[in-house]
Amino acid sequence: MQVESLLRQGSGLWRGGEFYLDAGPGIATGFPALDRHLAGHGWPRGAITEILSDHPGGAMALLMPALATLSREAKQIILVAPPYIPYAPGFVMSGVDLTRLLLVNSRNEKECLWVLEQVLGAGCGAALSWLQVSHRTALRRLQLAAERGGGTGFLLRQSRLARDSSPAALRLRVTRAGNLVDILKRRGGWPVEGIELDA
Repeated sequence: MQVESLLRQGSGLWRGGEFYLDAGPGIATGFPALDRHLAGHGWPRGAITEILSDHPGGAMALLMPALATLSREAKQIILVAPPYIPYAPGFVMSGVDLTRLLLVNSRNEKECLWVLEQVLGAGCGAALSWLQVSHRTALRRLQLAAERGGGTGFLLRQSRLARDSSPAALRLRVTRAGNLVDILKRRGGWPVEGIELDA
């Protein structure tokens, strides 16, 4: 009976067969089939999301609708040391306002982590990084910075890192050139495989 009381009080407890959605509004992904499975019905705010893929284009295609939304809201989008020169016409075609994009190049992993921690702690609209770092302490610092400042971070990483543990609030694996998504970890719910994107 005490458990029922705690559940009614909104203590953050959830039952193992139920999906917990009381996480505040997320940033709509642009893919309704994916939003249905995410707490807040979108990308979590004030948190780190890892997108694991061996095809960088698939991961970016997954993020473009949300980046367009954030740019329309006049939120700053920071690209930290992307592996390729960003293709401006592609961002424009996806509805992203280029005046909201900031590109930060850095010399090494340590600088990238420092920049990410600063912009997440300052509450940026979104910070994207392609760091392949597996240091749990470094990832935890990024998650704490995002929680503290309300910034939203996206780490675009290789699929081989799926086995590593991570403090990220959400972890996804993108397969089949961005058409199929597996949720490896999410707040308030179990993993989900084979989400067909329907946008």
